[in-house]
Amino acid sequence: MADLDNIEWFVPDPSIEVRQGDVLICRNPRTGHVNEICLVITADCDISRFKSGWQLACLRIVFLAEYIRTTWAVRKLNKALRDESEKVRGQVAKWHTRILGSQSTLTSEAMTAWVRREDPKSICNSLQVPDGDRQKFIAAITAFHNALNSIETSAAKDGLAQLVAFKAAIRGKEPHECHQEALLQAQKESFPEDVFLLPSLPQLDDGAAVVLLREVTGISRETICYRATDADSSDIFLRVGRLHPTFKYAISQAFGSLYSRIGLPSDYEARCKGAIEELGKLAWE
Repeated sequence: MADLDNIEWFVPDPSIEVRQGDVLICRNPRTGHVNEICLVITADCDISRFKSGWQLACLRIVFLAEYIRTTWAVRKLNKALRDESEKVRGQVAKWHTRILGSQSTLTSEAMTAWVRREDPKSICNSLQVPDGDRQKFIAAITAFHNALNSIETSAAKDGLAQLVAFKAAIRGKEPHECHQEALLQAQKESFPEDVFLLPSLPQLDDGAAVVLLREVTGISRETICYRATDADSSDIFLRVGRLHPTFKYAISQAFGSLYSRIGLPSDYEARCKGAIEELGKLAWE
Protein backbone atom coordinates (compact mmCIF):
# COMPACT_ATOMS: atom_id res chain seq x y z
CA MET A 1 0.00 0.00 0.00
CA ALA A 2 1.07 3.58 -0.64
CA ASP A 3 1.21 6.26 2.06
CA LEU A 4 -2.24 7.00 3.42
CA ASP A 5 -1.87 10.76 3.14
CA ASN A 6 0.04 13.15 0.88
CA ILE A 7 -0.19 16.56 -0.77
CA GLU A 8 -2.77 15.54 -3.40
CA TRP A 9 -5.11 13.29 -1.44
CA PHE A 10 -6.09 11.87 1.93
CA VAL A 11 -8.13 8.90 3.17
CA PRO A 12 -11.42 10.01 4.79
CA ASP A 13 -13.06 8.14 7.62
CA PRO A 14 -15.36 5.32 6.40
CA SER A 15 -18.29 7.02 8.12
CA ILE A 16 -18.06 9.97 5.70
CA GLU A 17 -20.12 9.43 2.55
CA VAL A 18 -19.05 9.92 -1.04
CA ARG A 19 -18.15 13.41 -2.25
CA GLN A 20 -16.60 15.10 -5.28
CA GLY A 21 -12.93 14.19 -5.61
CA ASP A 22 -13.31 10.67 -4.23
CA VAL A 23 -11.13 8.04 -5.90
CA LEU A 24 -13.03 4.79 -6.47
CA ILE A 25 -11.69 1.43 -7.54
CA CYS A 26 -13.44 -1.67 -8.79
CA ARG A 27 -11.42 -4.84 -8.29
CA ASN A 28 -11.65 -8.60 -8.36
CA PRO A 29 -12.17 -9.62 -4.70
CA ARG A 30 -10.41 -12.95 -5.26
CA THR A 31 -7.28 -11.79 -7.09
CA GLY A 32 -7.20 -8.15 -6.02
CA HIS A 33 -6.74 -7.07 -9.64
CA VAL A 34 -8.04 -3.52 -10.21
CA ASN A 35 -10.44 -3.48 -13.15
CA GLU A 36 -11.40 0.18 -13.09
CA ILE A 37 -10.42 3.43 -11.36
CA CYS A 38 -12.48 6.60 -11.44
CA LEU A 39 -12.88 10.00 -9.84
CA VAL A 40 -16.21 11.44 -8.72
CA ILE A 41 -16.79 14.73 -10.56
CA THR A 42 -20.41 15.45 -9.51
CA ALA A 43 -20.48 18.62 -7.38
CA ASP A 44 -20.85 18.24 -3.60
CA CYS A 45 -24.01 20.35 -3.55
CA ASP A 46 -25.65 18.09 -6.12
CA ILE A 47 -24.63 14.99 -4.18
CA SER A 48 -25.84 16.30 -0.81
CA ARG A 49 -29.18 17.48 -2.24
CA PHE A 50 -29.56 14.32 -4.30
CA LYS A 51 -29.88 16.37 -7.49
CA SER A 52 -27.95 13.73 -9.40
CA GLY A 53 -30.17 10.96 -8.08
CA TRP A 54 -28.49 7.60 -7.62
CA GLN A 55 -26.07 8.18 -10.48
CA LEU A 56 -22.78 9.99 -9.93
CA ALA A 57 -20.71 11.33 -12.82
CA CYS A 58 -17.15 10.04 -12.72
CA LEU A 59 -13.99 10.44 -14.79
CA ARG A 60 -11.90 7.42 -15.72
CA ILE A 61 -8.36 7.18 -14.34
CA VAL A 62 -5.57 5.09 -15.85
CA PHE A 63 -2.00 4.65 -14.73
CA LEU A 64 0.50 6.80 -16.60
CA ALA A 65 2.34 3.80 -18.06
CA GLU A 66 -0.90 2.48 -19.53
CA TYR A 67 -1.77 5.91 -20.93
CA ILE A 68 1.60 6.17 -22.68
CA ARG A 69 1.30 2.64 -24.08
CA THR A 70 -2.21 3.23 -25.41
CA THR A 71 -3.74 6.69 -25.88
CA TRP A 72 -0.51 8.68 -26.23
CA ALA A 73 1.21 6.14 -28.47
CA VAL A 74 -1.83 5.70 -30.74
CA ARG A 75 -2.03 9.47 -31.26
CA LYS A 76 1.67 9.56 -32.15
CA LEU A 77 1.31 6.58 -34.47
CA ASN A 78 -1.60 8.18 -36.31
CA LYS A 79 0.36 11.42 -36.73
CA ALA A 80 3.48 9.58 -37.91
CA LEU A 81 1.37 7.63 -40.39
CA ARG A 82 -0.25 10.81 -41.74
CA ASP A 83 3.11 12.58 -42.03
CA GLU A 84 4.84 9.70 -43.77
CA SER A 85 1.85 9.14 -46.08
CA GLU A 86 1.93 12.76 -47.18
CA LYS A 87 5.70 12.67 -47.64
CA VAL A 88 5.57 9.59 -49.85
CA ARG A 89 2.50 10.90 -51.67
CA GLY A 90 4.52 13.97 -52.60
CA GLN A 91 7.27 11.81 -54.11
CA VAL A 92 4.80 9.65 -56.03
CA ALA A 93 2.78 12.67 -57.19
CA LYS A 94 5.97 14.27 -58.56
CA TRP A 95 6.47 11.48 -61.09
CA HIS A 96 2.74 11.00 -61.62
CA THR A 97 2.46 14.66 -62.62
CA ARG A 98 5.30 14.22 -65.08
CA ILE A 99 3.49 11.34 -66.81
CA LEU A 100 0.12 13.11 -66.89
CA GLY A 101 1.48 16.43 -68.05
CA SER A 102 -0.73 18.12 -65.44
CA GLN A 103 -0.85 18.33 -61.66
CA SER A 104 -1.49 14.94 -60.04
CA THR A 105 -4.59 14.66 -57.85
CA LEU A 106 -3.41 11.43 -56.21
CA THR A 107 -4.52 11.34 -52.57
CA SER A 108 -2.62 9.90 -49.64
CA GLU A 109 -5.29 7.21 -49.30
CA ALA A 110 -4.96 6.16 -52.94
CA MET A 111 -1.16 6.18 -52.73
CA THR A 112 -1.21 4.06 -49.57
CA ALA A 113 -3.54 1.52 -51.18
CA TRP A 114 -1.22 1.38 -54.19
CA VAL A 115 1.83 0.77 -51.99
CA ARG A 116 -0.02 -1.97 -50.13
CA ARG A 117 -0.98 -3.95 -53.24
CA GLU A 118 2.10 -3.53 -55.46
CA ASP A 119 5.82 -3.96 -54.88
CA PRO A 120 8.03 -0.82 -54.99
CA LYS A 121 9.76 -1.73 -58.26
CA SER A 122 6.43 -2.12 -60.05
CA ILE A 123 5.33 1.30 -58.84
CA CYS A 124 8.64 2.74 -59.94
CA ASN A 125 8.22 1.23 -63.40
CA SER A 126 4.62 2.44 -63.69
CA LEU A 127 5.73 5.99 -62.92
CA GLN A 128 8.69 5.75 -65.32
CA VAL A 129 11.10 7.09 -62.71
CA PRO A 130 14.47 7.93 -64.37
CA ASP A 131 17.43 5.66 -63.62
CA GLY A 132 19.23 8.32 -61.61
CA ASP A 133 16.28 8.62 -59.21
CA ARG A 134 15.14 4.99 -59.06
CA GLN A 135 17.26 3.83 -56.14
CA LYS A 136 16.21 6.66 -53.85
CA PHE A 137 12.55 6.36 -54.87
CA ILE A 138 12.42 2.59 -54.40
CA ALA A 139 14.10 2.91 -51.00
CA ALA A 140 11.44 5.40 -49.84
CA ILE A 141 8.54 3.27 -51.10
CA THR A 142 10.07 0.12 -49.61
CA ALA A 143 10.48 1.74 -46.20
CA PHE A 144 6.87 2.94 -46.24
CA HIS A 145 5.64 -0.48 -47.42
CA ASN A 146 7.53 -2.20 -44.60
CA ALA A 147 6.22 0.33 -42.08
CA LEU A 148 2.63 -0.37 -43.14
CA ASN A 149 3.26 -4.09 -42.79
CA SER A 150 4.79 -3.56 -39.34
CA ILE A 151 1.51 -2.08 -38.08
CA GLU A 152 -0.42 -5.12 -39.27
CA THR A 153 2.17 -7.53 -37.84
CA SER A 154 2.06 -5.85 -34.41
CA ALA A 155 -1.73 -5.31 -34.43
CA ALA A 156 -2.20 -7.58 -31.41
CA LYS A 157 0.27 -5.51 -29.37
CA ASP A 158 -0.25 -2.15 -27.65
CA GLY A 159 0.03 1.24 -29.33
CA LEU A 160 3.58 1.84 -28.15
CA ALA A 161 4.81 -1.41 -29.71
CA GLN A 162 3.11 -0.46 -32.99
CA LEU A 163 4.62 3.03 -32.90
CA VAL A 164 8.09 1.62 -32.29
CA ALA A 165 7.71 -0.94 -35.09
CA PHE A 166 6.52 1.76 -37.52
CA LYS A 167 9.36 4.16 -36.67
CA ALA A 168 11.98 1.39 -36.84
CA ALA A 169 10.78 0.36 -40.31
CA ILE A 170 10.69 3.93 -41.64
CA ARG A 171 14.08 4.93 -40.25
CA GLY A 172 15.87 1.62 -40.63
CA LYS A 173 16.77 1.63 -36.94
CA GLU A 174 16.72 -1.02 -34.24
CA PRO A 175 13.40 -1.19 -32.34
CA HIS A 176 15.06 -0.62 -28.96
CA GLU A 177 16.48 2.70 -30.25
CA CYS A 178 13.04 3.87 -31.38
CA HIS A 179 11.56 2.70 -28.09
CA GLN A 180 13.96 4.89 -26.12
CA GLU A 181 13.31 7.83 -28.46
CA ALA A 182 9.56 7.47 -27.96
CA LEU A 183 9.89 7.41 -24.17
CA LEU A 184 12.19 10.44 -24.26
CA GLN A 185 9.62 12.28 -26.38
CA ALA A 186 6.87 11.39 -23.89
CA GLN A 187 9.01 12.73 -21.04
CA LYS A 188 9.68 16.04 -22.76
CA GLU A 189 6.16 16.80 -23.96
CA SER A 190 3.53 18.68 -22.01
CA PHE A 191 0.34 16.77 -21.33
CA PRO A 192 -2.65 17.57 -23.56
CA GLU A 193 -5.54 19.56 -22.14
CA ASP A 194 -7.78 16.49 -21.84
CA VAL A 195 -5.75 14.79 -19.10
CA PHE A 196 -4.76 15.70 -15.54
CA LEU A 197 -1.66 14.13 -14.03
CA LEU A 198 -1.61 12.73 -10.48
CA PRO A 199 1.85 11.64 -9.21
CA SER A 200 0.24 8.87 -7.16
CA LEU A 201 -3.09 7.34 -6.19
CA PRO A 202 -4.26 6.53 -2.66
CA GLN A 203 -3.53 2.99 -1.49
CA LEU A 204 -2.25 1.90 -4.91
CA ASP A 205 1.41 1.24 -5.65
CA ASP A 206 1.41 1.38 -9.46
CA GLY A 207 2.91 4.85 -9.83
CA ALA A 208 1.55 8.01 -11.42
CA ALA A 209 -1.86 8.15 -13.06
CA VAL A 210 -3.85 10.44 -15.34
CA VAL A 211 -7.46 11.54 -15.09
CA LEU A 212 -9.07 11.27 -18.54
CA LEU A 213 -11.22 14.39 -18.75
CA ARG A 214 -13.06 13.23 -21.87
CA GLU A 215 -14.11 9.86 -20.49
CA VAL A 216 -17.19 10.33 -18.32
CA THR A 217 -19.04 7.39 -16.83
CA GLY A 218 -21.97 6.99 -14.44
CA ILE A 219 -21.72 5.02 -11.19
CA SER A 220 -24.60 4.24 -8.88
CA ARG A 221 -24.27 5.30 -5.25
CA GLU A 222 -25.56 1.90 -4.27
CA THR A 223 -22.41 0.27 -5.63
CA ILE A 224 -20.00 2.39 -3.55
CA CYS A 225 -18.56 1.14 -0.26
CA TYR A 226 -16.05 2.60 2.20
CA ARG A 227 -14.45 -0.45 3.80
CA ALA A 228 -12.34 -3.02 2.00
CA THR A 229 -14.25 -5.85 3.70
CA ASP A 230 -17.45 -4.67 1.98
CA ALA A 231 -15.90 -4.79 -1.50
CA ASP A 232 -16.86 -8.43 -1.91
CA SER A 233 -17.89 -8.24 -5.57
CA SER A 234 -16.33 -7.06 -8.81
CA ASP A 235 -19.40 -4.84 -9.24
CA ILE A 236 -18.62 -2.84 -6.08
CA PHE A 237 -16.59 0.38 -6.09
CA LEU A 238 -14.39 0.90 -3.04
CA ARG A 239 -13.41 4.44 -2.08
CA VAL A 240 -9.68 4.49 -1.48
CA GLY A 241 -9.14 8.21 -0.98
CA ARG A 242 -10.20 11.77 -1.64
CA LEU A 243 -8.39 14.63 -3.34
CA HIS A 244 -7.60 17.69 -1.27
CA PRO A 245 -9.74 20.71 -2.30
CA THR A 246 -6.98 22.40 -4.35
CA PHE A 247 -6.66 19.42 -6.67
CA LYS A 248 -10.36 18.56 -6.65
CA TYR A 249 -11.27 22.04 -7.85
CA ALA A 250 -8.36 22.12 -10.33
CA ILE A 251 -9.67 18.97 -12.03
CA SER A 252 -13.23 20.28 -11.92
CA GLN A 253 -12.07 23.52 -13.55
CA ALA A 254 -10.07 21.67 -16.22
CA PHE A 255 -13.07 19.45 -16.94
CA GLY A 256 -15.42 22.43 -17.23
CA SER A 257 -13.00 24.41 -19.41
CA LEU A 258 -12.56 21.50 -21.80
CA TYR A 259 -16.28 21.13 -22.43
CA SER A 260 -17.08 24.85 -22.48
CA ARG A 261 -14.67 25.63 -25.31
CA ILE A 262 -16.27 26.97 -28.48
CA GLY A 263 -15.25 25.12 -31.61
CA LEU A 264 -14.17 27.50 -34.35
CA PRO A 265 -14.56 26.83 -38.11
CA SER A 266 -11.56 25.24 -39.83
CA ASP A 267 -11.63 28.04 -42.43
CA TYR A 268 -11.16 30.60 -39.66
CA GLU A 269 -8.19 28.66 -38.23
CA ALA A 270 -6.67 28.39 -41.72
CA ARG A 271 -7.03 32.14 -42.24
CA CYS A 272 -5.42 32.81 -38.84
CA LYS A 273 -2.53 30.57 -39.83
CA GLY A 274 -2.22 32.44 -43.12
CA ALA A 275 -2.20 35.79 -41.33
CA ILE A 276 0.64 34.64 -39.08
CA GLU A 277 2.61 33.31 -42.05
CA GLU A 278 2.30 36.74 -43.69
CA LEU A 279 4.49 38.12 -40.88
CA GLY A 280 7.40 36.42 -42.58
CA LYS A 281 7.09 38.92 -45.43
CA LEU A 282 7.60 42.00 -43.25
CA ALA A 283 10.35 44.15 -44.68
CA TRP A 284 13.48 44.81 -42.66
CA GLU A 285 14.28 48.51 -42.26
